[in-house]
Amino acid sequence: QLQRLMAAMALCGNPDLLVLDEPTTALDVTTQIEVLKAFKSVIKQEGSAAIYVTHDLSVVAQIADDIVVLYAGEIQEHGRAEQVVYQPGHDYTRRLMNAVRPPPAAGQGDEMTGDHEREAPALEVRELSAGYGKKNNGNPSIRVLRDVNISIERGHTVGVIGESGCGKSTLARVMSGLLPASQGDVLLDGEPLQPDLKNRSRSELQKVQFVFQMADTALNPRQRIDQILGRPLEFYLGLKGGEKRKRIAELLEMVELPQDFAGRYPDELSGGQKQRINLARALAASPEILLCDEVISALDSIVGANVIELLKRLRKLTGVSYVFISHDLSTVASFADEIVVLYAGRVVEQGHVD
Repeated sequence: QLQRLMAAMALCGNPDLLVLDEPTTALDVTTQIEVLKAFKSVIKQEGSAAIYVTHDLSVVAQIADDIVVLYAGEIQEHGRAEQVVYQPGHDYTRRLMNAVRPPPAAGQGDEMTGDHEREAPALEVRELSAGYGKKNNGNPSIRVLRDVNISIERGHTVGVIGESGCGKSTLARVMSGLLPASQGDVLLDGEPLQPDLKNRSRSELQKVQFVFQMADTALNPRQRIDQILGRPLEFYLGLKGGEKRKRIAELLEMVELPQDFAGRYPDELSGGQKQRINLARALAASPEILLCDEVISALDSIVGANVIELLKRLRKLTGVSYVFISHDLSTVASFADEIVVLYAGRVVEQGHVD
């Protein structure tokens, strides 16, 4: 709805040219299709020309007449949409096509996530309800989540999917304590957590870390990378001096970035590199749970696929559990052990990927 309003604002002046910069990036497939239909209809009615900027070839193929492929600031390929999509002439275009995720397939979870002895889940939510606005009789004026029950076993990845506005990000905010629940409990290692993160212990904060969707806004542009990674090392682990520098180097190696990145600022990095730093900052706390909220939605298919592979390797290396939030079922199916489907704030289906 917000994206349609922004498009309406842009059209108020009856423009000859409409520039659409990643307008469907964070939308689920259903909403994305509806928004694309609206764009196509308006462009046709108004007779406007449009430049549609995106990292997703499947999206551009639905709306464009011609496609221009950019890499490192240079045009690599330019042609009719059908030709570029079905008969790409440049290696980079072919790599973009090959990196688009295959249809969901069962049994793609990590081999470490097989049978375990029964113990308390790493993280669990019980009868959880939450929302926004002033409370009335204990309930928020805008209810988003209703009676949600989810369990995340140790070393497992639970994928949470659903269309835009179904409550996925709200669920992560409640788990992390950024948004206190109106009803229900969040349990860590079988013990209830305080609803508000301000009331959680340092140990509890350390164990549950958030990887935000937009690394651009999650990273302080005025801090060097070593400062961004150093703060959680000091706060949670008490590391200083040489120990801290050594751990920063290890974190950069874990997310497969060069050591000299420690002295750079976020605006010197690409989107994929920023997201790796975003991930490294969360890992600096040595957490048990990582809440990953649409962490590849703003990345192109190649970079996104690389980040997913990195998350898999980190799960093997550290044993961390993931709550992986996405609107893309194929991405979740390639990575998760279990899937939870949210619709209108309720769990409508959950189970193993297969």
